[in-house]
Amino acid sequence: MDTTEDKIEAAEPPAKVKSVAATILGEFFDVLEKEESLGEVASGLRKLVLEEGMLHEPAIRAALFPDAP
Repeated sequence: MDTTEDKIEAAEPPAKVKSVAATILGEFFDVLEKEESLGEVASGLRKLVLEEGMLHEPAIRAALFPDAP
């Protein structure tokens, strides 16, 4: 039997819970972004790791060294 409370809970999108690792990595990328020469690299790594979930070495290398052949 559906109650009003069940319908309200079903209508709300699930809350996005950050993992401990995502929180720590996010703070790490925040610090990197403040460094002069690492700002762009840090934002690229943040997107790659936290948003896309890529932890493969070739993808990380490409983000760290975008000009490398």
